[in-house]
Amino acid sequence: MDFKKILFSVAVLSLSIFSFAQQQGTIISGIVQDGRSKAPLEFANVQLLNAADSAVIKATATDKRGKFNLENVSNGNYVLLCTFIGYEKVKTPLTVSNQQKINAGTILISSLSTSLNEVVVTSKTSLLNTSIDRKIYNVGQDIMAQSGSASDILKNVPSVEVDIDGGVSLRGSSEVMILINGKPSPLMGKSRAEVLQQLPANSIERIEVITNPSARFRPDGTAGIINIVMKKNTKGGWNGTLVGNAGNNNRYNGSVNLNYRTEKLNLFGTYSIRKDSRRRINNINREELDGLGNTTLFYTEQNVSPAKPLSHIVSAGSEYKIDEHNSIGLSGNYSHRDLTKNDVANKFYYSNTHVLTQQYDRLRYDPEYEIEKDATIFWQHNFKKEDHEIRVEYNKAVSDELEDNHFTNKNNFPAAATTFDNTLIKQTSREDHITVDYSNPLSENSKMELGYDGSFSKQDPVFYGEYFDATQQKFLKDILKSNKFIYEQKLNALYGTYQRSYGAFGYSLGLRGEQTNIIANLVSKDSSLSNSYFKFYPTIHFAYKVTNGDIQLNYSRRVRRPEADDLNPFPEYADPRNLRAGNPKLLPEIINSIEFGYK
Repeated sequence: MDFKKILFSVAVLSLSIFSFAQQQGTIISGIVQDGRSKAPLEFANVQLLNAADSAVIKATATDKRGKFNLENVSNGNYVLLCTFIGYEKVKTPLTVSNQQKINAGTILISSLSTSLNEVVVTSKTSLLNTSIDRKIYNVGQDIMAQSGSASDILKNVPSVEVDIDGGVSLRGSSEVMILINGKPSPLMGKSRAEVLQQLPANSIERIEVITNPSARFRPDGTAGIINIVMKKNTKGGWNGTLVGNAGNNNRYNGSVNLNYRTEKLNLFGTYSIRKDSRRRINNINREELDGLGNTTLFYTEQNVSPAKPLSHIVSAGSEYKIDEHNSIGLSGNYSHRDLTKNDVANKFYYSNTHVLTQQYDRLRYDPEYEIEKDATIFWQHNFKKEDHEIRVEYNKAVSDELEDNHFTNKNNFPAAATTFDNTLIKQTSREDHITVDYSNPLSENSKMELGYDGSFSKQDPVFYGEYFDATQQKFLKDILKSNKFIYEQKLNALYGTYQRSYGAFGYSLGLRGEQTNIIANLVSKDSSLSNSYFKFYPTIHFAYKVTNGDIQLNYSRRVRRPEADDLNPFPEYADPRNLRAGNPKLLPEIINSIEFGYK
């Protein structure tokens, strides 16, 4: 399908929706406040009644600023009724006649003079909500949030799948970027499956699924973004939680969370531990062909790999409110995961007539670990206008991985001496991440966002191979298998978004420009490769509220960048018949995503 035709169709449809939206009814807005303190009243009930028979036409509740909106109101005579527990009712007559918008102003309601013996308030937040660019899953309504993990919660989120190993996919694709509080986190790197299985669910406020993210977010992750929003403690003084879980097959996890808050200072810390037990069984069957397509060899491998990983995660931080408009914060995370693998691989070789020609067992002893550390510092300034703010944040992350493989090859047929070989795989990663985010609500129905996003990373993987020399009775370096590869990526991006609503119709437009510079240094070959490119990533979102539902249409341009493993041309050997290598000439993959939905 011609992409230009698609964009033209989107534009025509959006103009049609916009024109139709302009013809919709009146919007009635206002603010409800306490009559004495003038403080805004959140969750006050606002009803629009027919003046003739007091029938309820529309109803809503005020937000945290005491504001309310009643949309698509037809012409007629009405009564605006405001109620709140413990307060007197207030009725305001209104007449609607072809106005686009009516401001009911500030409505003051006074508390009742008589006291109530006891009031029990029961409320329930919707499990799943939608906004113009995302679907929001409120964790508090999920029973697993009391004692489960983030991985357990994700299993219940629509369109999100979690496999038996904890791997997360969105709409069937594992190319999804997972954020913590809207920002990339080193914990969500290669070991994110293990971290999600350990992250306490009761520390999560909500999970946002963004299949077509706005320009504010990095365009990585072709399937979209899963944003995990953590709870912010608002209780004063000391408080905390303690959670423990036990399962069969020697599986355990637990966490402790502590928080101390005063008027200006907030201190928080979390520790979690997870012990697991895994036993993998893997079978490989191959048929090797010659240049004419004739079978020359049959190969079968049966692999059993038990492991018992142990993981620790420590998070701590503080936030300090300098004054009414400025606050600063410092936080950090430390993750340590180690395990020992004891694999047994039975390898069988057959001729083209299925006669056994060779059989040996390859035993693997591998103690390995992964360590990830990061620290974040931020400064935020809140302007006088509500939600008008700027935030500057810097994050530095370091991760180290080590895989120390010791192989023993027992030759059973034909009988031969046992041989030995080892491989040491070590990788160190460093990343600096700087963001500047500016948000300004231009009016009650419009909002602008501007920002800078800079990411500077370096990976230094080393692969060292050696074999045991029977003559010298010692291990010697295997020059063909040993290599060193350094990968650097520098990314600078500027973005801007604009959101606007007209009654039942709303839209959001965004544009992100990114300059990417990549240098791949093949140290073992004394050569390097570089790639630099600049790309724009536009985003468009439309939303229209209809009776009993919402219609959404959106578009985003996304990218899948090759990682260091994809670019490293040096083979990584598991054994002579099982190896992988990258291609240093790989280019980024660009995806144009268009989505239409109805709820």
